Amino acid sequence: MGPVTTNPWLISIINMTIVFGVLAALGVLMKIIQLVDPTQKKTEKPVAAPAPAAAPAAVAAPGQDDSEVIAVIAAAVAALGHSAEDIAYVRRLPEAGWTQNARIEAISVRKECF
Repeated sequence: MGPVTTNPWLISIINMTIVFGVLAALGVLMKIIQLVDPTQKKTEKPVAAPAPAAAPAAVAAPGQDDSEVIAVIAAAVAALGHSAEDIAYVRRLPEAGWTQNARIEAISVRKECF
C-alpha cells in the first residue's frame, strides 16, 4: 500500500474533488440523455395564436362589496354547528396577517417537536 496521509485538509480536498467530479459527470450524463431521449415528443413551433383576452380580476379589492365572502364565512360557521349570533363581526385582515399567522404556527409546531 502507498503512502497514507493524516492531514485532514488534504483528505477533505480529495473527498470534495471526488464528490463534485461525480456530480459534474452525472449532470453531463443527464444532458446527454435529454438530447438523445427517444420518448420525448417532437414539438412543433406554434403558429402565432391570437392573444387571449385579459381575465377579470379574481381578488376583490379592499373597499368592494364583501357580501359573498361574508355569506361563505357564515355558511362555514353554520356547518360547524354555530349560529349567526356567535359571530361578533367579520373583517378583512391585511396581507401581513397571513405572514403573522404562519410565524405563529411555525413556532407552535416547533414547540411540539422539541
